[in-house]
Amino acid sequence: MLHLLPPVARPRFLRRLFLGIIAFCALQARAADAPPTENAAREPWTTSQISGSPEPPLPYVTERVFPEIQFNQCLDLATAPGSDRLFIVEQTGKIFSFPNRPDVARADLVCDLAEGIPGIKQVYALAFHPDFATNRYCYVCYIQAPNNPDGTHVARFRMHDTDPPTVDLASETTIITWLSGGHNGCSLVFGPDGYLYISTGDGAPANPPDTLQTGQDVSDLLSSILRIDVDHHAGDLPYAIPTDNPFVDLVEARGEVWAYGLRNPWRMSFDAQTGDLWVGDVGWELWEMLHHVERGGNYGWAVMEGEQATNPEWPRGPTPILPPTIGHLHTESSSITEGLTYYGRRLPELHGTHLYGDYDTGKIWGFRYDQGQVVEHVELADTTLRIVDFGTVHNGEFLILDHPAGTLHRLIPNLEPTSSTPFPTKLSETGLFSALTPPQPSPGVLPYKIKAEPWADHALAERWVAIPGSGTITTNGGAWNFPADTVLAKTLSLALRPENETTPQRIETQILHFNGQQWQPYTYRWNDAQTEATLVALQGAERELTVIDPAAPGGQRQQTWRFAGRAECQRCHNRWSGPPLAFNTPQLNRSHTYQSTPGDQLDTLGQLGYIDRSPPTADRPHLADPHDPSADLGDRARSYLQANCAHCHRLHAGGSVLSLMHFDLPLAETKMLARPSQGTFGIPAAQVIAPGDPFRSVLLYRMSKLGPGRMPRLGSAAVDLFGVDLISRWLASLPEGTVDDPQRTTAAALRGRAAAHLDNLRETSDTRDTTADLTALLASTSGALQLLGAFQGKTLPPKVRVDAIAQATQHEDTNVRDLFERFLPAAARRQRLGSQVQPEQILSLKGNPAEGRRVFFETTGVACKNCHRIGQQGKSIGPDLTKIGKTQTPAQLLESILQPSKRIDPKFITYLAELDDGRLLSGLLREKTDAEVTLQDARDQTHRIATATIEELVPQRASLMPDLLVQDLTAQQLADLLAYLASLH
Repeated sequence: MLHLLPPVARPRFLRRLFLGIIAFCALQARAADAPPTENAAREPWTTSQISGSPEPPLPYVTERVFPEIQFNQCLDLATAPGSDRLFIVEQTGKIFSFPNRPDVARADLVCDLAEGIPGIKQVYALAFHPDFATNRYCYVCYIQAPNNPDGTHVARFRMHDTDPPTVDLASETTIITWLSGGHNGCSLVFGPDGYLYISTGDGAPANPPDTLQTGQDVSDLLSSILRIDVDHHAGDLPYAIPTDNPFVDLVEARGEVWAYGLRNPWRMSFDAQTGDLWVGDVGWELWEMLHHVERGGNYGWAVMEGEQATNPEWPRGPTPILPPTIGHLHTESSSITEGLTYYGRRLPELHGTHLYGDYDTGKIWGFRYDQGQVVEHVELADTTLRIVDFGTVHNGEFLILDHPAGTLHRLIPNLEPTSSTPFPTKLSETGLFSALTPPQPSPGVLPYKIKAEPWADHALAERWVAIPGSGTITTNGGAWNFPADTVLAKTLSLALRPENETTPQRIETQILHFNGQQWQPYTYRWNDAQTEATLVALQGAERELTVIDPAAPGGQRQQTWRFAGRAECQRCHNRWSGPPLAFNTPQLNRSHTYQSTPGDQLDTLGQLGYIDRSPPTADRPHLADPHDPSADLGDRARSYLQANCAHCHRLHAGGSVLSLMHFDLPLAETKMLARPSQGTFGIPAAQVIAPGDPFRSVLLYRMSKLGPGRMPRLGSAAVDLFGVDLISRWLASLPEGTVDDPQRTTAAALRGRAAAHLDNLRETSDTRDTTADLTALLASTSGALQLLGAFQGKTLPPKVRVDAIAQATQHEDTNVRDLFERFLPAAARRQRLGSQVQPEQILSLKGNPAEGRRVFFETTGVACKNCHRIGQQGKSIGPDLTKIGKTQTPAQLLESILQPSKRIDPKFITYLAELDDGRLLSGLLREKTDAEVTLQDARDQTHRIATATIEELVPQRASLMPDLLVQDLTAQQLADLLAYLASLH
């Protein structure tokens, strides 16, 4: 069977086989401690000490108020000037009011919009005119059928001056409308200027994102904050547009737009003292955003989602993209609900704190905003509420609306004492193991194995499941429901020396603890003596390892082992990724040996009572072992992607790439047969996967490289050579006709020319100059991938390998350099300043402007003057910096140096032109006509390109300014450069 494996996989296969034999022998020797046979009773797990949390209790909890009243899917709470009543909007169309008294027994119907106005499907928001006490005006947002160009309405009604009050539905005046769709907005808030502010969504469903591409388009009302004057009319409009709105003079723009680039801004609020406008924008795949809204602000959607690029090639709006004031990853938030700035008296310690929450997790956070900076940002409460709104009442206090329950709540101090049972800080205290030297599982803790092991930077895994007492996992309807305090444990071990192959050193033990609502991850770090493992702190940790490896450069590799922080773990282990990643039917559907008796693992789990039942064998989904050469190549590759990629690359799980990589989806439905949305890395005719052509496949490129953009992005820092080889062979085996690609012929020609250069190199003698062939191969990313593939196939003479590594690792193109950097010892690799220097360190240094001027104009390797002009010196490729110190702080300047692609002025977006002869040209777009496109590249060279020869012209998310520009500067030199730029006024 060994001869069926590619050469790169044989050593690893032999190693796994040998370790399997050793493990089998160890199981034989420990038969007395093995799980019971199918005929024996299950031993209960009675030693668990894992409950609660190692973190201190949060300062607040919630309590219900107005316990006698309850609503049907409440959405919004509003108060009317001159009235002590609270008004509640129900999603189904009714509005109620009630006196603000704790003992209130019932709420009074104000109106039933759905019954009184034909076509209303939902009601979202209610706001009262500042002069309501005299004019009796209120404003309502309601939704009609989806996909109606005027289906989202903001209408004005007059409210009767009765007790209780009611609305005159016949008084309706439509103020403004926009497209109804999945994301409608809509929050209604009167600002301190007396104008009505309205939030609108992108009108699209949850997925795919922004199907109308409206996020950056200010010619419509979608994806925006609108600002209108409802007290005046302009022409036929029932409102006026304030003359100081930012886009009133922009041709084709809607003057109502105050800010834009928002996906679904559900709620917003004004700070009652400062007038600051805050909006919470419900994110897509990875981020939830809270924005401090500025006049004309562009918040990125759908070019960006928070800090993450989503569609970098899409056109951008007329103003620069601004980052969120606060961004939450989907590990802790998935549907943000903006709140309010608190100025009440009941909770004096929160006075001046801005509060907001999350619909899905029930969490509530608070922070203070001081001189444009977020300070004292903390989690305040972790509730079970579905928080849909924070409503301010007249005395400055606030209430929290629980949408599905229809109940109202408030924050109160958490007076509960800390748990009397501390969370275990040592692995020996968890109750999972009866001994640690070597690890022996406690009675009732059952080992298990999975079919497709994920790549873990050369480490091997052992796994256990533990359910308190004799609890059982139920599998009704296909969903797995776990008993509270269930624990899944995994120990990762690494052979640091060749002699440790049979007894690799334990590095960490990871556990997933199901607290009854969600899985909480924790990591324990093993000591060098292998006698104990200690709980890693919330933020994680790192350890430098030296591994003796004859195959590594210099015979050893320096490996930085990352002990993931809890938020990092939840990037993969979250509710959007489905059940626990490795404890599910496809992974467990395999044979396993218990007490020397092989058997079906799922059947055994069912017989022992760990699961209530297992589906019939024929109905069970299953994975292939990627390392099994007898299995189908496609099944192995898809199972590899399932184990390593699918938990992020699926709907709502955090992968910004729209590709869906779970194994049970037909390839044609995975959206992998498409141009990548995160950039092509310089690959002509690139696709996520290109059938029949691995070297046009961005998936293979990202698996093969180091540095930014490497995949898997989480839980790994080293290239999996076996995985690269497996995916490459699978891609090559797919028929090219699977996808209709008009550029396939051009790409095939490029591939053929690269193959010719490789043939020349294979015939190279010890004295032949390889420079020309290597230069041709390394001129493109796809050519470099082909060269790397020849490396892995070991078809090149040693001299060629040496020459190629030397040339590629010094290449000016980072796309090429990142592919070959792994062949260098860690100490010789290019040190990326962004990962080595903290901005705080640079900003704390006192800079010398005179020395900084020398850095700007004279320092070799930096060459700022080659792109930027100061006064009469330098060039004008990039922005003029003559007075940059007037508009940018040192912190902002440093950010633009270290992360030049984070914010790009629309005038300086780089464009990539792909020509019909396969060439790629990039630069700033200086002119575009029907006949010709003019690009200015980073060397200040002008390229005039006939439009007819351009296959594709697309904007890029990467700045023309390199992100490694200051890599060779000292910290003091960079501080000096900042001081010089800051002095320019």
